Parts: sequence; C-alpha cells; structure tokens
Amino acid sequence: MSGEISIRPSKDIRTNYAQISALAHQHPVAITVNGREDTVLLSHADFMEQQRMIAEMQDQLAVYAQLAQSQDDIKLGRVQPLHDAIDDIYKDIDSIDL
Repeated sequence: MSGEISIRPSKDIRTNYAQISALAHQHPVAITVNGREDTVLLSHADFMEQQRMIAEMQDQLAVYAQLAQSQDDIKLGRVQPLHDAIDDIYKDIDSIDL
C-alpha cells in the first residue's frame, strides 16, 4: 500500500463501484460527502495487514513495558537472587491444592 490516496465523491460508490474497488486494491480511496472526506476504503488485504501490524506493535509495546518495569525494579532494589526466586516459585506450586 503506497502513501497516495484517491478522493472520490460518495455517488461514485453506486455508479462506479468496480472502478472504486479496483482503486482500493492499489491504495486507499477517500469518499467525500458534500465535498468533505467522510470514509476511507481500502482492500481487505490492506486492512488485514494493518490489523496485523497494529497487533504486532501492541505486543512490542507490552514487552517494552515489561522491560521498563524490570529496569525500575532493578534501580529500586526490588530484586532477589535467582535461587531464592526459584524456591519461592516451588513453595507457591507446593501450596496449590489439586
């Protein structure tokens, strides 16, 4: 999907749908109502790619947030030796009633 966008009046959706659909497979199409941009159409493939990219960015942000929290924990001394952490995990597991 390139950075360009086509602008078409809303009446073209009814009268020239095939042409607008073909344009939307090349790049987004802004639909105007009374001369003002109202809606943007894009191909299903482009929409799904945008959704995938958004989900990927959200996942990355979650990782960055965890890393920032970890750095704060280290700076504030909220740490413990690994063997103590493992012992705490085993204690938690042992206390679970199955």
